[in-house]
Amino acid sequence: MSGFTFDLARRTPTRPAEMRTTHLVLTGTAGPYGEVTVTVGTIPRSAALAAPGLPEASVSHPDETRQGLIAVDERTRISVGGVSAVLSQNRRSLGKKGRGIGIRLDDRDYAYLSVAVAEEELRDRERGPLVRLSSPFVSSKVGVTVLPAADASDLALALVLQGADRTGLTITQSAVSGVLSFLNNGKADV
Repeated sequence: MSGFTFDLARRTPTRPAEMRTTHLVLTGTAGPYGEVTVTVGTIPRSAALAAPGLPEASVSHPDETRQGLIAVDERTRISVGGVSAVLSQNRRSLGKKGRGIGIRLDDRDYAYLSVAVAEEELRDRERGPLVRLSSPFVSSKVGVTVLPAADASDLALALVLQGADRTGLTITQSAVSGVLSFLNNGKADV
């Protein structure tokens, strides 16, 4: 398949009932796969992809005390098309490539990396870059570029990861997040 691009629009819940159960909703039209929606829930703590043309995908974490995006650590669970993934991340690495999230899904080895300021990329060890995501700081949209080598499972994984807390992908993001977390609630979440 040839590559394509589309935008995901961010929507924060505004109705009180929705605010209690939903943290964030991202919606867009993913070319031949149709309408896609990523919903980050607060109860339960999970992010799920809803798209008729893509395999079902979700990311969850058992920690009920945190707010916002789903934490990424050894207790995080990701599944795509009913297959569970194994995650790894070296948070002590100084380089961007070393800090990426390693994802083993069935027989595929992925890395989710920060490649530039406000740009992230899902890549496969054998096939190379698959999906690029750009999220300018002042924008309410996430630009998604699907490269020709990507299939439906690759896109589903990249989209559901938008519901995960990816601040650990760079040292700068991690440091700023830790300081803000400490100032916000009195305890560090690093």
